[in-house]
Amino acid sequence: MGFQVRLRGLAGENGLPGPKGDVGPSGPAGYPGPKGDKGLPGLDGKPGYPGEPGLAGPKGHPGLSGPKGDTGHVGPPGPRGPSGIPGIRGPIGLPGIPGVPASAFTVILSKAYPAATVPIKFDKILYNRQQHYDPRTGIFTCRIPGLYYFSYHVHVKGTNVWVALYKNGSPIMYTYDEYKKGYLDQASGSAVIDLMENDQVWLQLPNAESNGLYSSDYVHSSFSGFLFAHM
Repeated sequence: MGFQVRLRGLAGENGLPGPKGDVGPSGPAGYPGPKGDKGLPGLDGKPGYPGEPGLAGPKGHPGLSGPKGDTGHVGPPGPRGPSGIPGIRGPIGLPGIPGVPASAFTVILSKAYPAATVPIKFDKILYNRQQHYDPRTGIFTCRIPGLYYFSYHVHVKGTNVWVALYKNGSPIMYTYDEYKKGYLDQASGSAVIDLMENDQVWLQLPNAESNGLYSSDYVHSSFSGFLFAHM
């Protein structure tokens, strides 16, 4: 029996596409593909809403001291605070140096035109606590040796006045005033005198021709003295 040989013909032309078929079932997931290249940066997005405050961070190390600033203006004083508690009483101090013993007087003449050539009796006492001045004689007697200051102030009326400060019977200073008619004049003097115990000092009119020494209830002639340095 002999073989029959069939020859294949030429391919025909493609036919028209058929209608779309139904969607088949999903196949299994494939393996991940390789990582693609990095894309271009995108556009900036809109600002987001503020987030919640975060937790406080740890305390940092102290910073370096800054330079000293300029001195500020002095502020007004504040209100006075309450008094503090009294402190403990301190110890009693040492005794002080004894003071100078006292000896002083001031006296006034109550009547005008006293007798001349004898001590003037200033009879009205302003101060004479130690009674070293005697108003019965007009004489101051030293009981405490030292330096004394004496002063006098007299008024002049009717005629001239010549008055002297005496020590132990001798004049040591004179004061003279020439009276002007119709006026009431004044004369004064003062001196520092070194006195020993029982020395005596007084004022006196040396003569009767110049006895214009005036004094009254409202116009006073006076004589003063006091110890200021002990010897």
